[in-house]
Amino acid sequence: MARLYRRTDAGSNAWDTQAANVPLDYRRVLGLVGDESDPKDVRAKLGWSQYALDEVLEELERAGMVERLEMDDTDLDFTGAFSAARFGAKKTA
Repeated sequence: MARLYRRTDAGSNAWDTQAANVPLDYRRVLGLVGDESDPKDVRAKLGWSQYALDEVLEELERAGMVERLEMDDTDLDFTGAFSAARFGAKKTA
């Protein structure tokens, strides 16, 4: 299963107000997390290790500022090439 994150209302509020009680690194992560953010993309933008980002995401999740979304790997994927032949479709002239 793919793991994605989204910012909650509390996380959006902390980001929008740049709440001083939220550490700067946490706010940086909040600024990069949107509706369905892949941690790999966030990590690439920050230049952090997977471990460092996982620690911050876990803390933000415990604080209710982000929530984890578990996406089923069988969800539709439109990034590949489509072949009607795979589905037994008849060729038309």
